[in-house]
Amino acid sequence: MQKVIIAGAMACLAWLPGWAQAQVAALDTADAQALACLQRAEAKPAYPAADLQARTGGTLRMSLRFTAPDKPPQVTVIFRAASDAMVDEVTSIVRNYRLPCLSGGPVTAVQEFAFRPRATDPITWTPLSPVAAAPDTSRVMKCLVTPPDAPAFGGGLPQREVTNVFVDLGFSRPDAPPEVKVSYSSAGASQEQIVRDYVREYRLPCLPPGARPAWMRQHFQFRPYGVGKRVFKDALTLGAFLSNVKGIREQRVSFDFGTMSCPFQVAWTLGRPRLDNRVGQVGATDPNRAPFLAWLAGLELEMKPAQFEQLVGQTLIINVGCGALDLTGES
Repeated sequence: MQKVIIAGAMACLAWLPGWAQAQVAALDTADAQALACLQRAEAKPAYPAADLQARTGGTLRMSLRFTAPDKPPQVTVIFRAASDAMVDEVTSIVRNYRLPCLSGGPVTAVQEFAFRPRATDPITWTPLSPVAAAPDTSRVMKCLVTPPDAPAFGGGLPQREVTNVFVDLGFSRPDAPPEVKVSYSSAGASQEQIVRDYVREYRLPCLPPGARPAWMRQHFQFRPYGVGKRVFKDALTLGAFLSNVKGIREQRVSFDFGTMSCPFQVAWTLGRPRLDNRVGQVGATDPNRAPFLAWLAGLELEMKPAQFEQLVGQTLIINVGCGALDLTGES
């Protein structure tokens, strides 16, 4: 038996301890006017306890079709990177919506829910190759349509270890499946094939004709039932982070943080040695940090293979104070 976790699309990630936010958008101008009387439930989606404990984020996009003023909307999941518990929680909330002023034909709207497990400012990520997106990729990706259900995995031998599959998806036409590239996999061949088949059902209907391909990366993690999710601490000082870096004593670098609008925070996502690490600036950015961020992106943590499989794709926050970092060995 195994459990699959679908992580968010890394090409378009953003992040109060366990909150869910929601936005409603009409599909056209007429619908926007009709939604002026939308009545929503006072209750807000609760963060599922198991997901919060494991710091699992999630994003859901729902299509809501109102057909009568006193009836709940017809709900369809059009994008899912979230657990079953998140889907159930959101569905129970939106079924309490009403559109009392509806008098004509059906009205359809789209609502997006984002579950974020940490309290941080917005993160500006350094571009990651090969997910080197066109400038408008994040906007275009908002129309991404995925299967309503998680991929089904059954049969085979019981899974004993945590495994992962990372796939890069390239969309070149609005009505066609994406090109699929497996950037890293520690899963079995059957699991990997099911992931390939699943993501080929994705579509990007708002991709303009003739546009350059839009790329995203998605992470699937498989954990045996009964095996909890291992997570990074909420935040580390730079010194504590570097104490876990492989070969740190061989590094020869020097940085003056006083020239980088210190203190500041860096978001660092584990990828190496199998993938590139991701780095980003939390809150206000400063171009003077670019060499420091590039150095962080190349570091590898000292850990066993099983630890890597549990933590790959996870993000930690590094607190960088004022002062300097000198690993040159020169006095």
